Amino acid sequence: MADYDYDISPDGEEDFYPDFYPDNYALNEDDKLSPWNEQEGLPPMSLFQLYHSCIYPTINDGLNHIFKALAWCIVYRITTQTVNIPKQLCHIVSIACGTMVMYHFFGYYLFYMLAQGIIAYLALVLSSNGSRNANGWMCMFVCITFLLLCELFIVDAIHWHMIRAAQMLVAMRAISIGFQLDDKILPGLPEPLPYFGYLYNVGTVSFGPWIPFKDYMNIEANNGSLLRCFINILRAFILSLIFLTISACFSLWLIPSGSSKWLLAYRDAMSFRSSHYFVSYLSELTALAAGIDTSTTERWTVTVTRPWHIELPRSLVEVVIHWNVPMHTWLKTYVFRVARPYGTFFAIIGTYGLSALLHGLNFQLAAVLLSLGFYTYTEHATRQKLATVFSACIQSRKCGSNCGHQWKENHWAVRVCNFSFSLLAIFHLAYLGLMFDSSKLQEEGLRIVQSSKMQSMTIRYCLGGATVGLTDWYTKSVTYSYFTDDSFMQQVMGKIA
Repeated sequence: MADYDYDISPDGEEDFYPDFYPDNYALNEDDKLSPWNEQEGLPPMSLFQLYHSCIYPTINDGLNHIFKALAWCIVYRITTQTVNIPKQLCHIVSIACGTMVMYHFFGYYLFYMLAQGIIAYLALVLSSNGSRNANGWMCMFVCITFLLLCELFIVDAIHWHMIRAAQMLVAMRAISIGFQLDDKILPGLPEPLPYFGYLYNVGTVSFGPWIPFKDYMNIEANNGSLLRCFINILRAFILSLIFLTISACFSLWLIPSGSSKWLLAYRDAMSFRSSHYFVSYLSELTALAAGIDTSTTERWTVTVTRPWHIELPRSLVEVVIHWNVPMHTWLKTYVFRVARPYGTFFAIIGTYGLSALLHGLNFQLAAVLLSLGFYTYTEHATRQKLATVFSACIQSRKCGSNCGHQWKENHWAVRVCNFSFSLLAIFHLAYLGLMFDSSKLQEEGLRIVQSSKMQSMTIRYCLGGATVGLTDWYTKSVTYSYFTDDSFMQQVMGKIA
């Protein structure tokens, strides 16, 4: 139990492809297509038609957004890392470039992000002057309260859903500073300029990932191989576009609407996962372009997700861990380990519960997050017990070379057992698409109003919500195994009928 791992990652991706058939991508008469229906997928077409009707406009629109963010990252890097300028000026440039990127994606709603950073800093100032080490918890309480007030009373649902992921990133950075003050990792509260430069750094402000404060402060000191950095930037750029086209085009093209309900469910799940991979590699791209290196060997690497561990998972636990690596690190460091003295089970449920609060007053999401907490805890405990009884390497996480088990990974029975658990995890992944529909209400998300009446809506993936949105899709897949309400089950089964 001591090595239990977990991760939670919120959801949300914006479509870079609002219209697959703009006028300026006209086809010949023989190549014209029937209207696209997101309920049924893409109509039958050749690869040539797919390219002109979906791939080209999708990539073209995606590049328009990517290059704007990338341009400001390069401006920041050239200004702060190619010439010797005062440190305080570096922070000012970080804030300025980050603000420009926020304005591009969020418009004037960026002021809510700025307001949250200011309020969190004031909370840290007050708590740091006290006698108790409660900076982290105080900042967490203030940030969550601010998020809930904005969601309930200040911002309309559609626009809040657009910016909530970026708001969550701001909260995560501020909260991490509070806990680092409590743990004496930071000698004192950072000055305003480095604090806001960290919160609104151009490389992480819109897409993430979360990085520790020390990594931001060491940006100018990163002097690894620029060739390796360029190669990793190019790799992240290519992979992001590949997964964008898989999500928008190929998944809908390879599995047409007339396929079986199980294939359609898997197709929708694959589309959502690919959307997440796109945003994750875009996050790596902007972070590397801004000069951020989270490795300890100066190899210029920023790891956000590991698709191979998700598409071919060993267990559900590994899926949620590798879905969003920085989010996993944040939750494990500042939530799970803090709550661990009160018991492992309490720490797990508390971690998922806190993640639900950070996501907002979303009843369905809170329910599935807590369900996922029970599920992964059960799987971990069961497989650990089986590994102990049979002395076999069948735990939810892969054993080390000196684990002490009699039956190792290469034994046929161990392989069969681990493969069975992998199939179970893949089976759950297929349920992702069942929790989404094309209703207009999905732009507003799911929330509980003050009258305690739950509004049943479906979450729309948007770019503003994509950054940290990063495992909600998977928690929804587990809902099918846990919810027993008849009306809910009828709604779910209606999606695959």
